[in-house]
Amino acid sequence: MSGTFPLHEAILDGRYQLEEPIGSGGEARVYRARDTQTGLEVAVRLALKPSTHSAPATVPSHPHWVQFHQWGTDPQRGPFQVFELLEGSPLETLIARSSLQADSWRLFVEQSFDAVGALHDLGWIHGDLNAGNFFLTNKGWKLLELPFLRFDPPSNRTALFGSIHTLAPEQIDGKQADVRSDLYSLGCLYYYAACGHFPHTGATSQEIAVNRLCFAPVRLVEKMTPLPIAWSEWVMLLLARSPQDRPPSIAAARQLLGVA
Repeated sequence: MSGTFPLHEAILDGRYQLEEPIGSGGEARVYRARDTQTGLEVAVRLALKPSTHSAPATVPSHPHWVQFHQWGTDPQRGPFQVFELLEGSPLETLIARSSLQADSWRLFVEQSFDAVGALHDLGWIHGDLNAGNFFLTNKGWKLLELPFLRFDPPSNRTALFGSIHTLAPEQIDGKQADVRSDLYSLGCLYYYAACGHFPHTGATSQEIAVNRLCFAPVRLVEKMTPLPIAWSEWVMLLLARSPQDRPPSIAAARQLLGVA
């Protein structure tokens, strides 16, 4: 599978020349690649294991989603996907340098709402929003991981695998994610983007999970942020422990922010 071959020998499906790894996740490794038919650079996601999933007959698109090109299976290296190659930085890289100023923070909120709200409108729940899958380009924010294009995760993946910093409490409890779970995850990202820290911390995934289930986060207004107080308090609405205490939809949350 991916990662076990010299890149100079890796041409997927007789077309895509892998050049260098640029990312990885629970399902796939991502490579910068060159389309030998067109000469264009693209991003290729190569599954970590054989996948039973396949692309839907029609793949929807949105200005704030990464653009999908092709799904295929290489005889030697397994399932892969081809996307536009984005230039810019993921949220986690930006925040490692500095938290977002108020105008940039509000733009991130609006465009991430657009991206996730479009998924919800199509009947999809993301369930794994994190600081690595929002990417800032010169055309704005893009959501990298789309739930209808997922590969099978590793068999040893658990609820505490991966995005523990943004996982909703009900997901830690083993319940099915819904719209309000995605809103909680977005709330974690907005908190992080404003102050550089996630709402709950810990030395291990288990410790973070326990802190999330047992303790309320420090209110964002108590952190050093450039946000108006009303915006900071709005973030805390998204971080309510119980799903019933959060806004019921992206539209409702956006309306509340609009009057904050």
